[in-house]
Amino acid sequence: MVSVIVAVHDVEAYLGECLDSVVGQSIGLERLEVVAVDDGSTDGSGAVLDGYARRHPEIRAVHQAASGGPGGPRNTGLGLARGRYVFFLDSDDYLGPQALERLVAAAERNGSDVVLGRMAGVGGRRVPRTPFARNRDRADLYRDGVYYTLSAQKLFRRDLVERLGLRFPEHLRTGEDQPFTALAYLGARVISVVADYDCYYLTYREGVRNASRSAVHPLERLPQVAEVMELVERHTPPGEERDRLMMRHFRCEVLSGFGPRWRSFDRRTRDRVTGLARPIVDRWATAWIMDRLPPADALRAHCIRHGLRRELDEVAGFPAGRAYGAAVVEGGRIFAAYPGFRAGLPDRLFEITGRVRPVVRLAALRAGRDGFTLEGAARLEPEGLPAEAELILRRRGDGLRLAFPLPPGGGPRSARLLPPGATGSPLPAGGGPPAPSGGALPAPAGGGFRAVVAGVPPGTWDVSVVVGCRGLTREVRLNADRHGAPRIEGASRTNRLFFTVHGNLSVEVSGPTGWIGHARAALRHILKRDVCAM
Repeated sequence: MVSVIVAVHDVEAYLGECLDSVVGQSIGLERLEVVAVDDGSTDGSGAVLDGYARRHPEIRAVHQAASGGPGGPRNTGLGLARGRYVFFLDSDDYLGPQALERLVAAAERNGSDVVLGRMAGVGGRRVPRTPFARNRDRADLYRDGVYYTLSAQKLFRRDLVERLGLRFPEHLRTGEDQPFTALAYLGARVISVVADYDCYYLTYREGVRNASRSAVHPLERLPQVAEVMELVERHTPPGEERDRLMMRHFRCEVLSGFGPRWRSFDRRTRDRVTGLARPIVDRWATAWIMDRLPPADALRAHCIRHGLRRELDEVAGFPAGRAYGAAVVEGGRIFAAYPGFRAGLPDRLFEITGRVRPVVRLAALRAGRDGFTLEGAARLEPEGLPAEAELILRRRGDGLRLAFPLPPGGGPRSARLLPPGATGSPLPAGGGPPAPSGGALPAPAGGGFRAVVAGVPPGTWDVSVVVGCRGLTREVRLNADRHGAPRIEGASRTNRLFFTVHGNLSVEVSGPTGWIGHARAALRHILKRDVCAM
């Protein structure tokens, strides 16, 4: 049986949708109970809850004085729960119809102590994506991203909860689920992930007062996260695995307090926030973490650790994600030109070389008798880096490589025909058949291209794009992205475009083409003419 624990507070307009999603679960009412705790609601939530309890004996309605946060009513629910599993559901959210059935099936199949179900955002709510890349029977806490979701909306084996003595801290206005879930993860024998179904709908509701969904001031957040990081330290040995968990807290909570809001703080508040963050950075920001933080975050941590107030004030307003602003390219290395670059701070704090990746999108494909046309865009992330691109064809079997430059400035371009193992030198003049022809239109700001490819020798060719920036290059296969593959237009017996089982673009060229093909075609024409003249 599953005990669904619902903390209720001032959600009269939405509580019905929440409870309907529970009593309508495909797992069946005989396999669940609902413990709904009204935590001092001032609207009609209590009456709505009592009405559901009268109609559905599976729902147990409990009323208590307001505790100030979800921890109190959740703990009350845990004390009354009788199921083998417990699931925490916020009273303005709702479940997918098959959620509990799928979560319990995963737990029973794998002996799981914790099961995560894919979340969907409603009304603009953001939800974690990384943990739900695919189904996982036995997720790795340290490498599969599950630690990046520390909310309580998961299925927990009640034996685990009781064995570890897990309860929610009731003194916290927000963040009370982090120590609970972190300890559950660390004590779990098996963690599973259901990623192929939207189990939980996380909502944004206008007018709902929910502390956990509003911005928390760093002066409140930093002491809370320090407590969780201490828990992690107590339950893990020093090393990479601990650092992987600590990284989540640095990125999501510790250093996020030094973002755009920083500029709205007065000097006294800034000094207080820095004073709370510095011991966290000194204690847990290891070399492993510093090397892997995004540059803006690494720079902030460095400034916090070394008391660089002016530099911290300057960098705090920059986004920490992939928006690196201006970039400096030197000797195949790329640096984010944040404030403080080449002003006495170590270059390593600004280097983003390892974070550069190609972003290639296919927009249109057309096949014809004489060749094929590709339209799309190719650029480098972070955005704003100057980039040059080449279309690469590699023939299966012998590795023959053809390269079509795709620079700005239209007009026909000559491809380079390279033998297997060659890396960049074109064949000398007269050293072989004419290179296949390629054409490129000017590349717009987004890195757009239109390539017309003809004269490719017979064979099956895999299609890639190399995107480079002043000596730094990245290669990626052209493939169908998350938006799907464009439809292949046109039909040709000699140039067949297709996507592999992995979604990568390839082309099968049949029959003689290029200069040999033209010669043979001319010979056939001469023979036909002579025969007709006889």
